[in-house]
Amino acid sequence: MVEVDWETDRREGVTFVTAIITNTQTTPQQVRLESQLDGPTWPPRRDGMVVPEWRGDVWEGAVEPGRRRGVGFASPATPTEPPLEVLESSRIATERTTTSEAVLAELDRWAPTADVLTQNP
Repeated sequence: MVEVDWETDRREGVTFVTAIITNTQTTPQQVRLESQLDGPTWPPRRDGMVVPEWRGDVWEGAVEPGRRRGVGFASPATPTEPPLEVLESSRIATERTTTSEAVLAELDRWAPTADVLTQNP
């Protein structure tokens, strides 16, 4: 699971969207976000080229466990709530490991719910 916190700022006919994606899992996550604004998406550029995580209105990137990652774009469209939608969030497959300890270390943490831990008289 990932959490997305976002803000919009409308200035001189342009909506600026900033978001922080937080990976709450214990494994790396591949995340896909889509702009929900009704207009073109203007992703950031480096050296005149659109950053590789953006394809049209969709951003896709990896977020390491327990880490956060920033995303932003602009559009001439008016703001909407929410300005972004999580299309997909999935665990990134890693290289195969040979020891059981290494395999167990890669699994998401899990704990039983309180109702299964109650004692029977």
